[in-house]
Amino acid sequence: MSARRLLGLVLLAAALSACGSPAPAPKAEYDVVAEAMKAFDKPDWALAGRLLREAIVKQPSDLRLHYSLAVTATHLELREEAVREFRWVLANAPGTAEALAARNWLAAAGALPPEAAPATAGGSGEAGADKPTRDPTRGDSFVRGQVTWSGGPPPMSLTRLQLFLKGLDKTPTKNVYMVLRTDEDGRFEFKNVPAGTYKLTNRVAGEPLWRLKVTVAAGQSASIDLTPQNSLRARDDFPDGK
Repeated sequence: MSARRLLGLVLLAAALSACGSPAPAPKAEYDVVAEAMKAFDKPDWALAGRLLREAIVKQPSDLRLHYSLAVTATHLELREEAVREFRWVLANAPGTAEALAARNWLAAAGALPPEAAPATAGGSGEAGADKPTRDPTRGDSFVRGQVTWSGGPPPMSLTRLQLFLKGLDKTPTKNVYMVLRTDEDGRFEFKNVPAGTYKLTNRVAGEPLWRLKVTVAAGQSASIDLTPQNSLRARDDFPDGK
C-alpha cells in the first residue's frame, strides 16, 4: 500500500471517529445578577458596584439590584450614585422596608426629594396652618454603643460599618427604619429613636454579623456594644431572619 493511500485511510478513520464523538457540553450562561449578589454578600464593594450596574441594565426594574447598588455606593463613598439609587427605591417601591431605609438615608444626607417630605397639618385659614404633624418615626430616645472585635481577625472590615435599626412588625414602631455608619473607632449613636423594641443588625441582605433585639424607653438611652460574644455565631435574636 502506498504511503499516500495509507495517509488517506488514517485521515478518513480520524474523521469518522470525530463524527461519532459526543458534542462538547455548552458552557453555562454567565449570570451577572447572581455574580453581583455574590460580590455584594462577600462584601467586595468595588466588584459589586461594577456588576450591579451591569445587572441593572439587564433588569432595570429589580428593586433588590437598585437597593444593593445604593448600599454599595455608600460604602464606596459615591454620594451622587447613592442618592440616585435610593431615590429610585423610594419612588418605585413605596411601603417596603427598602423604601423606609432609603428615606432615612436620604433624610440624613439632606437629599430627600421635596415630594417625599412629611406633610403638614392644616391649611389656609385654619388654626393649625403650617404646623408640622408629629412624625411617628422620630422620638426622644437613643441607641448607642461601639463595635469591637478580638480573638482573631473580623470576617469583614469594621471601619465605618453600616448599621440598621428596624422597628418590629405588629408594634407601634413598625415603620421606624434607621441607618448610620460607625465612626473610625467603631462608635455609633442612633438619635431621635421612638420608644419601643427594635432589631439591630449590620445587614439587610445576606447573612449579618449581628441580629439583636434592643428595647429603649421613652427619653432614655439604650447601650449595646457589638462584639464576637453577641455576634450571630453566639446569639441570634431573630432566627427566622425577620
